[in-house]
Amino acid sequence: MRHRLLLSIALILIGLPGAAVAAPAGDGRWPSLAAQLTSARAPAGSALARLIAENQDFQLLGPAEAHDKMNLPPWLRVLWRKQHPGTESSASDPAGGYPLVLKDIHEWMVGHPDLRPGDSVRAGGAVAEKGVVAGPDQKLSDAAFGHRAESDIRVNYWDPNRIVSSSNNLLKGRMSMYFSGDRGASWGSALLPLTGADDFQSDPAVDWTSDGSAWTTFVGVEAAGNDFVTRLRSFRSGDGGASWEPDADVSGDQTFADKQMMWTDHSERSPFKDQIYVVWHNGSEVFVNRHTGPGTGGAWGDPLQVSSLETKGTGIGADVKANSAGQVFALWPDTGSRQIYMVRSLDGGATYSKPVTVAKLFDSFAIAIPAQSERFALIYVSAGAFLNGKKSNVYAAWMDLNGAKGCKTPNDDPFNNAASPCKSRIWFAKSTNGGQKWSKPVMVNNAPTLNDQFNPWLVVDEATGGLNLIYYDTAGEDRTVVNVWYTSSFNEGSKWSAPVKLTSQPSSSSDPAANEFQFGDYNSLSGIAGTFFPSWTDRRTSEGLIDEIWTVQIDNHKSLTCRASDQDGWSFDAVSISSCSQ
Repeated sequence: MRHRLLLSIALILIGLPGAAVAAPAGDGRWPSLAAQLTSARAPAGSALARLIAENQDFQLLGPAEAHDKMNLPPWLRVLWRKQHPGTESSASDPAGGYPLVLKDIHEWMVGHPDLRPGDSVRAGGAVAEKGVVAGPDQKLSDAAFGHRAESDIRVNYWDPNRIVSSSNNLLKGRMSMYFSGDRGASWGSALLPLTGADDFQSDPAVDWTSDGSAWTTFVGVEAAGNDFVTRLRSFRSGDGGASWEPDADVSGDQTFADKQMMWTDHSERSPFKDQIYVVWHNGSEVFVNRHTGPGTGGAWGDPLQVSSLETKGTGIGADVKANSAGQVFALWPDTGSRQIYMVRSLDGGATYSKPVTVAKLFDSFAIAIPAQSERFALIYVSAGAFLNGKKSNVYAAWMDLNGAKGCKTPNDDPFNNAASPCKSRIWFAKSTNGGQKWSKPVMVNNAPTLNDQFNPWLVVDEATGGLNLIYYDTAGEDRTVVNVWYTSSFNEGSKWSAPVKLTSQPSSSSDPAANEFQFGDYNSLSGIAGTFFPSWTDRRTSEGLIDEIWTVQIDNHKSLTCRASDQDGWSFDAVSISSCSQ
């Protein structure tokens, strides 16, 4: 039986001597073969060790790649270049033409040096993990199933008792699914089956439709001759997330799809209620696709490219949202122009406007900070949309440098220097006319302390219009140590509440058990009518330093009728926020 490996089996020639092609003489940019094998923890004679040895042709790489922000091992770069000789790499694009999912694949390969899927399940129901009893902040995952990172979570807006979440599973290489039917009081967990020729699953997103179906999309990675391809897969659950069935390929015939997000039109007033929208990038271009109709009665359309010549690098880190009138907004950062762009659709995703500039960025692609000095913190945009009377509000939140002197360019990143005066902050901008014109970006919480903020996620309460935001912050800790913080606004982002710490214990990226994945690229937040549930990657000492997925219930029952004065001097605890009621 043919073993399908994560990357091309054809490149791992059984019985071939392990001699490597050396780097050009005198070139000290790249580590030795021995150093690469040690870094990858590759056992002698393993498939991974042979794969590394056979991909030492560093003349295929550009000089700048030794110091770019992808932070990929050189042998994996060589392998990608061999398999994709036509890949273009612009000097202005710090992504280097590589898909970010390669980082996930690398972490999977290090944990699976035989380069075989960690589980033989390829069809049928999911594999059950144990449930979790609620607490102030609680684990959704099970340490026995290994490291997790990068999660999405969504409350069912038609039945808020039901919640679904998902995360990467770095041990199994399959999506971990979490589900609750009692408003987060208890949780179950399962693993998605592998389908088709997939060897690996990555980058989860989730949502619901009004018929009670839960949906997830993710990147499926499969071997294919002398190449490997990445496609966006969709699964559906009819029992609240306990079991899942394959649905379709969202990305059509694309083979380079990466880093998607999804959103369902939840509005009873929208002519496009229940349509699901997914945004992603395929190489440098940004695409959106839609699923029309709830449940099994609908279907996915064809991917529609929404980016154009304005996107000069890679349009990675996108988000998509819809408001109660069914207007759709897709936003993405561009690594080349260092700007965030937005398009909108007024016909349910059939067509989109030309891209509009949301904001200019100081940095590009990712920021190297002490708390994320191995993987780097991805510049992701998180969007929101809300109709407030005649105003069509669109919101955007993202991480960037703080813009102070010596902290305005990608060369200013602090990396692992905890004493660096350069800091990362969460930024916010809004439009009140449907995204046609945007406000000047502002920092949500620019504390004077030497701390970093990253991995933000924004959600608009569709019942009240309130803005809710979570993010990692090293405030009050060493710059390698993070907590998750929450803040909110009930005047369209003009004023934000004092931040509230959600985590009862901090997490450290400098712990000996830390892996190169660190905290991943994104967290998530969802909720309605004043009750919210975030999901985040957590590595705390009391839980064995294993990267797991956690949540907490946040109650913040306010409305847009709150006076500005009511937002000063709030009294908070870890999970409940209440002063000005609706």
